[in-house]
Amino acid sequence: MKKEIYLPIIGIAAGELMLFFGEVNLGMAIHIINLQVMTLFLIYSSSAAGIKNALQSLSLLLLMRIVNLAMPQFFTVPLLLYPFIYGVMLIPVYLIIKNQQISLKEIGINFRRMYIYMPAAFLIGSAAALIEYRILNPAPLIENTSLSNLILIATVMFVFVAGVEELIFRSILQTRLEKVAGLKYAVLLSGIMFGIMHAGYGILNEILFASIFGIFLGYIFQKTENLPFIIAIHGTANVFLFGLLPFII
Repeated sequence: MKKEIYLPIIGIAAGELMLFFGEVNLGMAIHIINLQVMTLFLIYSSSAAGIKNALQSLSLLLLMRIVNLAMPQFFTVPLLLYPFIYGVMLIPVYLIIKNQQISLKEIGINFRRMYIYMPAAFLIGSAAALIEYRILNPAPLIENTSLSNLILIATVMFVFVAGVEELIFRSILQTRLEKVAGLKYAVLLSGIMFGIMHAGYGILNEILFASIFGIFLGYIFQKTENLPFIIAIHGTANVFLFGLLPFII
């Protein structure tokens, strides 16, 4: 793969490494500088379209982290911040899809075999949540498991968190990297980047788990070309991790 792709990836990893060690301001500064350099490169470089498309997709990771860190704390309930953070990200996601003319097939919009995929998503997602819970031991994002709270967390996790993240990492980043690096590297790199973007937890095992989980999701996406299936796995894992397991275990 060309250095035009490696250098921004190293920059993203460096910024996330600062967050891993609790240096939020320094991490934010690295991400902002990286985004500015990438933007100038996209404007003035004569690189091939495939390289520029991959860089545009990588810029989404920077934007997502910057929006996450800069979003004002409107609510005392952290769960309610996610629709704002990920809702904002829908704008650049849409613009990149439109600009690069990414097809519905590449995005993975199909509902074939969902009668098989939905039960499988429930099993895979719940199993992943059990493993990740042992790593993070997170506090619940809802006060109790009432029906209204479960509907709220399911809506946030499926529609906003899983929906937007899978659009970014699988439908855009993985498919763009595939065109410049090949399928295997695309799945591997997009999965590792997914893991690196979990560095803010400050737990090495979480980065390792999220990387493996990201590679696994990327492999499934490549085999099925089914984004709803991947979103269902990711959303189920998050609902169990932050909504159910803290009350059950």
